[in-house]
Amino acid sequence: MVATDFSAGSDEALTQAIALAKQSNGELEIIYVFELGVAEFPLGLTPFGSDLEGLMAHIDRELKRRAARAQKEGVTCQTKVLEGSASTQVIQRARDIGAELVVVGTHGRTGLAHILLGSVAEKIVRRSICPVLTVPFSKKAA
Repeated sequence: MVATDFSAGSDEALTQAIALAKQSNGELEIIYVFELGVAEFPLGLTPFGSDLEGLMAHIDRELKRRAARAQKEGVTCQTKVLEGSASTQVIQRARDIGAELVVVGTHGRTGLAHILLGSVAEKIVRRSICPVLTVPFSKKAA
């Protein structure tokens, strides 16, 4: 299972998850957690305003685009949208589907940004019941 927020860092995690799934002849589930009340979208303020239907259509398109990458590589892939706290939902979904591995990207925030924003990846690592692979954002795409 791989979690995405549609950032370059989570796309690097997806690349690793696809490679691992290919090597192990495994299946992949890509999940996105929609956090109600969060005004920021990964690329800045959402252009959708209060258009929840438009936002959900955008999320669906982005998930399908990423699933197509996996399928192009021969990996069976599903997508899932969840609502709630990202770390809590990722951990619960991994439990629910019996995931053997959770793959998450890290943004590499440090100092005050890390303290204020927290680290979803760190919370997942601490609380997951299955192994977690964290993929650091290489910033090569930036």
